[in-house]
Amino acid sequence: MQDIFYEESVSLRNERPAKRMFVVFTVFGALSIVFAVMALFMCYMISFNDPEQVSITSKEFLIPTLVWLAVGILMIVCAVVFLKKRHAFYVSYDYTYVSGDLRISKVLHQRKRKHLYTIGEDRFIKIGRYGSESYKKLKASPENREDVLTPNEEAGEGKEFFYIYTGTAVGKKILLLECRLDLIAAIVKHLNKNILESEFNRKQ
Repeated sequence: MQDIFYEESVSLRNERPAKRMFVVFTVFGALSIVFAVMALFMCYMISFNDPEQVSITSKEFLIPTLVWLAVGILMIVCAVVFLKKRHAFYVSYDYTYVSGDLRISKVLHQRKRKHLYTIGEDRFIKIGRYGSESYKKLKASPENREDVLTPNEEAGEGKEFFYIYTGTAVGKKILLLECRLDLIAAIVKHLNKNILESEFNRKQ
């Protein structure tokens, strides 16, 4: 059987909300750093405040020091979370089909790639168009979980929303992809069996 390689990416089409959240999280991250520095500075000032008169065991020393230290640590944690999560709004997905295996990865702001699925040829159950009657029946079943693997609500030029019904290690899933028909054609051609939904050629 001839080897088949097909690769496709889907990126965020409307970046305006992502840019807005990126700026918001960056600002909050910077403010958290400022507050962390201020809190740790207060700890430093208290520890060197008249050491001859303030006992290290006195409440007047310990309580304010512990409070400011806790605030400083909290602000450091917030800064890390904000500055790290600001990239999570720029999401894209890579679909790669290599002779029987469909590999799906999630990419955050072109910085971090996370592998999500590898679907072997024996794992494909059904492929169809999003919104079809077959899709609705699968979606209605409580045993099927859906995973949306596109950042867009509207398909890009030349692309459509398709679903792949597959078996995974944690049960059956409906994977929603935004891709060109070429990817679906490559999968069906290599599998050499009819896994398309019955109404596939009746485009929605």
